[in-house]
Amino acid sequence: MDKEDNNEIDPEIRLIELEKELEEERKKSTEYITRLKYLQADFDNYEKRMKRDREDMVKMSSERIVLRILGILDDLELAVIESSKIANASSIVKGLEMINLNIKEILKDEGVATIECIDRKLDPIKHEAISFVESSEFDDNVIVRELRKGYLLNGKVIRPSIVEVSRKTVKTTDNHQDGGEKK
Repeated sequence: MDKEDNNEIDPEIRLIELEKELEEERKKSTEYITRLKYLQADFDNYEKRMKRDREDMVKMSSERIVLRILGILDDLELAVIESSKIANASSIVKGLEMINLNIKEILKDEGVATIECIDRKLDPIKHEAISFVESSEFDDNVIVRELRKGYLLNGKVIRPSIVEVSRKTVKTTDNHQDGGEKK
């Protein structure tokens, strides 16, 4: 019997050992669940980022072609203006205007919008000032003339407006003979 007693483990000791093993397995299980939750959150974030990237790519994929069409639109608008100066060219003007309107409608459907600028403050992101006009009628940095239209594609500037901007006329006294004012 002594051999059997030596081979047998005390049930209380065995129970303690099993409880320790169970606790270790619970800790592992909790750790695995936590890691799984983090992996799931990472994957969800990845999916959201990829969806956002795809949407951005779709929105901006047409930017290159839109820029090329805008050049054609500029030429077409100039053709409308010039052909309206020619006598008996009303049918040509009407045809050019129809083409012009169709192109503008297509661009609008693709998310292209014109940048408004006349009588607005200069915004260096949307406007490119190439000259200044001295004027007492306007405040400083107000756009007085648009030389080339600017455009947004889905809210992003793809071509800034080229503009002339006002500068306040500075009056100074002249100490010369005429006593007049300099502008």
